[in-house]
Amino acid sequence: MSETLHSHPDRAGMASLLERLRDALGENLLEAASADDMDEAAILPAGLHAAVNVLRAAGFNMLADIGATDHLPLTPRFEISYHFIALDETAKLVTNPPRYRLRVFPDDTDPAVPSLCGVWLAANWPEREVYDLFGVRFDGHPNLTRILMPDDWQGHPLRKDYPLRGHDRGFAAGGRPGSVPPVTPS
Repeated sequence: MSETLHSHPDRAGMASLLERLRDALGENLLEAASADDMDEAAILPAGLHAAVNVLRAAGFNMLADIGATDHLPLTPRFEISYHFIALDETAKLVTNPPRYRLRVFPDDTDPAVPSLCGVWLAANWPEREVYDLFGVRFDGHPNLTRILMPDDWQGHPLRKDYPLRGHDRGFAAGGRPGSVPPVTPS
């Protein structure tokens, strides 16, 4: 990916934020762009904490969400998306607050990114969810365990190479007892 720095015409004030991100991240900044809905930066995992510090200093005071995407067969395979919002704490009604998205691309073979739990308490459960469903490890997380799937579940079910019926479910004529009951004619 190449580095691209430009700001959306409606958010011209954000141009200085892009420059601060470039200064703080150096080689860890892959690309920065302004989309219609929000500005975003694509970075490497080593730059995550520096990027978050720049965003927090710029007034982005809420971590709204963490999500993941498996781009298999493309590389980089995994993308972790962080959405930040700058809320005006004095305003009673906030409409269309400034938003920023960080897109982090971990290694394909051993996907890991630093945990944000020490910076944002709201990162705890979303990081566990990404770990549980995609197998991306969050280094430094205080309790990186499954949150949605049973503890003995094998694999990570939202990876694109995960079998649709799981690892240990095969086809059996007439169905088989369990959580998916056999189909019976009515």
